Amino acid sequence: MTEWSFGSAIYGGAWATPEMRALFADAPRTRRWLDLLGLLAEAQAEHGLIPAEAARDIQAACRSIDVDADFLAECRERYEATCHSTAGLIAAVARRCSASGAEWFYFGATVQDITDTWLMLTLREARGLLVADLERAMAATADLCRRHRDTVMAGRTHGQQGLPITFGFKAAGWLAELRRHRQRFEEAARRMEVGQLCGGVGSLSAMGPEALAVQRRFLGRLGLREPDISWTASRDILAEWAHLLVLSTGAADRIGHEIYNLQRDEIGELCESASTEGIGSITMPHKRNPEMAEHLGTLARVVRANAGLLAEGLVHDHERDGRSWKVEWHAVPELTMAAGKAHSLLASLLGGLEVRADRMRANMEASSGLLFSEALMIALAHRVGKQTAHRAVQRLAAAARREGRPFAAAVAEDLDIRSHLKTQEIDRLFSIEAQTGHCRELVDRVLKGSPP
Repeated sequence: MTEWSFGSAIYGGAWATPEMRALFADAPRTRRWLDLLGLLAEAQAEHGLIPAEAARDIQAACRSIDVDADFLAECRERYEATCHSTAGLIAAVARRCSASGAEWFYFGATVQDITDTWLMLTLREARGLLVADLERAMAATADLCRRHRDTVMAGRTHGQQGLPITFGFKAAGWLAELRRHRQRFEEAARRMEVGQLCGGVGSLSAMGPEALAVQRRFLGRLGLREPDISWTASRDILAEWAHLLVLSTGAADRIGHEIYNLQRDEIGELCESASTEGIGSITMPHKRNPEMAEHLGTLARVVRANAGLLAEGLVHDHERDGRSWKVEWHAVPELTMAAGKAHSLLASLLGGLEVRADRMRANMEASSGLLFSEALMIALAHRVGKQTAHRAVQRLAAAARREGRPFAAAVAEDLDIRSHLKTQEIDRLFSIEAQTGHCRELVDRVLKGSPP
C-alpha cells in the first residue's frame, strides 16, 4: 500500500474510478500544462509580445516532450531544489528549447495562470463524468419508482414504524433530490467556464498594451471565457464546487445508509446485489454485507472533510496567499475523485438493488395495525376534537401493545370509539390502499418531472 490510499496499486479503485484518476495524475496534468504553455506562447506571439520564432520553438519543444518517469523526475529535482511549484518544469522545457525559446518560455504568466486554467478544464471533464453517473443513478431510481409504485411498506420516523407508504414513494424522494443536484451541476458550470491569465498580482502588467487581447485569444481557444477580473484571491468558485459535491455525495450517503439499515437481517426489506465471488466476512461465511452502501458513507466523509479545507481557502491575504491556495492541490483532486467514485457506486447500487416486497408487507403487518393510529385519530377528531381524539387513540394503542392484541381488535371493542364511528368507517381506516393513495400520486408527479 502506498502512503496515499487513492494512489494504492491494490486499493486505489475503492477511492476513484480510473477515468477520474487519469484527470489528476502527474503525467496527464503535466502534459496539459505543457499544451497550455505552448498555446500561451502562440497567442503572445500573435500579438507581438514575444518573437514568433521563440513561440514556434516553444510549441515544438512542448509537443515533443514525452511526459514519462524520467521527465517527471527531472521536474521534481528542480522543484525540490527551488521550492517553487513550476521552476522544475520551466527548467526542463528550457533545456529542450533553443536559446530564444528558453528566454521567452512562460513569459509574463504566473503559476496560477496555468494551474487555475488547467483546473477549470479538468473540472469540466470531471463534471461530465459525475453527471453521467448521476444520470445513471437517476434512471435506476426512476425504474424503482415505476416498478414499486404500489409496493407497500412501513414509513419510519425516529427509527420506528410510523405510517404505511410505498417503496416507490421512498425512491421518488431520492429521485427528486438527485434531479436537484443534476440541475445544480448545470448552474455551477456557468460559473466554472472561466480561465485565468492575469499575471503576478492579477493586473496583467507583464502582458503589455495587448494584454486583454492576449488573454481573450488564449482562453478563447480553450473554450473558456476571460474573467472580469483576476480570481487568484477569490476562491468562491472552488468552494462552490466542493460544496456541490458535498450535496451530491450527501444524497448518495443518505440513500446508501437507508439501504444499509433496511438490509439488516431483522428487517430484510432491501439487499445489495451480490457478485458470485463476493465475500462478506473471512470468518463468518454466511454474511452478505452492504459493502457499496457502506462505502458511500466513507467517500462522502472524504468529500466533506476536503470541502472544509476549501472553505478555509476563501480567506486570502492580499492578492495571493499560498497557505490557502496550495491546499487546493490536495483537496480538489481528492474530493473530486471521491465524489466520482461515489456517483459511480450509487448508480451500480441502485441498478442492482433487490427489493423484497414480501418482507416489507410482513414487517408492516407485524405492528398489528398500529400504523393506522393516525387515520383513526383524524376520523375521530372530526367528532370530538383533535386533542381528545389523540388521547383516546394513544390510550388504545398503549393498551393493545401492552396486551399483545391487534390494534383493530382493541378499537372494535372500545365503546367510546364505537359511539362515534361505525364499523364500516373503522374498516376503511384500516385499509392499506386508502392510507397510501397519495403516495402513488406523488410517485407519478415525480416521474412526470413536476417540481417538488
